[in-house]
Amino acid sequence: MTGNNTISSILKKIKSSKRSLVLSHQNPDGDTLGSMLAMGAILKKSGHIVDHVISDPVPVIYKFLPYTDLVKIPEDSTLQKNYDLAFSLDCGSLKRLGKAKDLWHKANTTINIDHHISNEMFGKINCIDPEAVSTGQVVYTVAKQLKIKITKEVATLLYTTLLTDTGCFSNSKTNETALSWGAELIKFGAEHESIYRKAFLERPFKAIKIFGSALKDCILIKKGQVMWTCVNKDSMKKLNATSEDTEDIVDYMARTKDVRICVFFREDKNGTKVSLRANDDTDVSKIASLFGGGGHKKAAGINMSYPLEKAKDMILKKIQEELK
Repeated sequence: MTGNNTISSILKKIKSSKRSLVLSHQNPDGDTLGSMLAMGAILKKSGHIVDHVISDPVPVIYKFLPYTDLVKIPEDSTLQKNYDLAFSLDCGSLKRLGKAKDLWHKANTTINIDHHISNEMFGKINCIDPEAVSTGQVVYTVAKQLKIKITKEVATLLYTTLLTDTGCFSNSKTNETALSWGAELIKFGAEHESIYRKAFLERPFKAIKIFGSALKDCILIKKGQVMWTCVNKDSMKKLNATSEDTEDIVDYMARTKDVRICVFFREDKNGTKVSLRANDDTDVSKIASLFGGGGHKKAAGINMSYPLEKAKDMILKKIQEELK
């Protein structure tokens, strides 16, 4: 563990508190959402009144998860007025909480739980474990030390964090620990086939269309070492596609033989979202951090305020410099 406090500090705070807020980052993925909902369930079992808040809607593909009906937006009038504890799950920076960061500041104690090495340590208590398979695994440790029973619902949420961050047991996070933990969660009731199908295979037609459009326009540079593609606002609007419809594109690009780095650019109304993947030892999180982003060594992202063309020029230039 890294940070200025440990899980023992978190346990003490949970045992002495009653009102909690759990938060995930903007454009939630399986790890942040599963961790946040699981943490909420654990806190309720500990006797807390809990609010679950995200700045963006729950993605359609994750609506099957337990307790998603409890998620509220930061402006919801039914939220508690103040909190003993606020938890941020799988969020590398305060900025990524979006509008929910105003609620974060209302808590007496803020607790930042994550597994990204690039985390900005923005909580009063920071529990960051870069060796964890997912942030969900850190949440699982908290539950076990509190002696909270792992229900089928919580097992489903935590298994989703595991599948998401191991790429369905296909990336470097897939190790003995990951597989053993997965087996434990299945014993607690997680259904592998069902979760896998819903989180990774079932996609709306518009997602398939935008996927195909992006792959059709893939370009190789740097003698085939770098592959990139993009989708602009017009393409997204034409297909009525949303950000979640593009989430898997860069991972599919990374299947290309001999390509070292893959980059996907998506133009949004406020700028450009950049997704980076590495197939070798290149640390794309370091590249992302230069532009205010972050993530893992082999998978990182950036939210840029620049228009698509400028963002492409800046990122591709830096990547080519790194590969010299």
